Amino acid sequence: MLFTTNIVWADLPPSTSLKAEIPQTTYSYKTSNGTTVVLGEVQNDNDIPIYKVTVYAKFMNNDGTQIIESDTGTTLLQVIPPHGKSPFMISSTKSDPSIATVQVNMGPFDSAAIKQQMLDISPGLLQVSDKLILSGSVHNNGAQKSLNTKVYLVLYDAFQRVVRIGVSNPIDVNAGKDLQFNVTSDLDPRAISYMLVAESDVYQSKPIQNSLKVLPVDIISTTVTDSNGTSYSTIPVNASAKITSDAKYIVNSTQPFIYYVQVKQFSGQVEFIGKYEGVFLGPGDQNVSVDWKPHTAGSYFIETYMWNYDTVPLSSAAPSINVVLVK
Repeated sequence: MLFTTNIVWADLPPSTSLKAEIPQTTYSYKTSNGTTVVLGEVQNDNDIPIYKVTVYAKFMNNDGTQIIESDTGTTLLQVIPPHGKSPFMISSTKSDPSIATVQVNMGPFDSAAIKQQMLDISPGLLQVSDKLILSGSVHNNGAQKSLNTKVYLVLYDAFQRVVRIGVSNPIDVNAGKDLQFNVTSDLDPRAISYMLVAESDVYQSKPIQNSLKVLPVDIISTTVTDSNGTSYSTIPVNASAKITSDAKYIVNSTQPFIYYVQVKQFSGQVEFIGKYEGVFLGPGDQNVSVDWKPHTAGSYFIETYMWNYDTVPLSSAAPSINVVLVK
């Protein structure tokens, strides 16, 4: 998807001007119902907070000559702190397959009173299934009750683009107290880091940045069998062996893959490399196999990997299994 970054100036009282911008490339994707979502961030370049930030999105055809739909949104944070930033998310209402590019522009905004950063976020358990689920607690250091407190989970790719956003249900945190939260986001295999930030009617938190390494495929087990599926304890020389891995895919999307098998001698010399190409049609398990016929007796170990077609790993390196060949 394409983008347009637009710096906008808003004149306030005489001799005062404010500046805000969309500093990074925006990111857009199609949802399961066919609508298009565009994500990005607004940067506050001022020494004072801003709010009522408007963002305009044009959903267009492939060459950008036809506007199919126009929509308006705002930042997720009501108030953007001085020199801070806030993500935004705008979705088309139409599930139109001809939408191929998105243009985003800044609209008007205003100055705001500062929200004290009296909220502390303590991240807890990170769970991965077909969604990314993060739990934790919010502590209110302020003197007032923190009403309608929301926690935002923002996922970034290697280019610092926002690729997914999750929002918790609102909670009310009493002064001086903790309260648990859960926030859920869709997964994106491009995501390598995340930010957590909280905001209520009266307070905000400082943003928390963490790395994120969620690979969408888990190679659960690998076995070596004959052609009938009977497990080998030793493999006769020149006999056919089938190396099979059970792989679990956790993302609700289609993903082509290449499954690689590498057999090495214990000295480290590579004896055999084989591959299997397939497609995950959605979350679930799949058995993948490669045939190997050893020609020399000896001790070997087997390594398995799964990559996409851009040579990006979809799984971590699976544990090696040792095989002793006897002539």
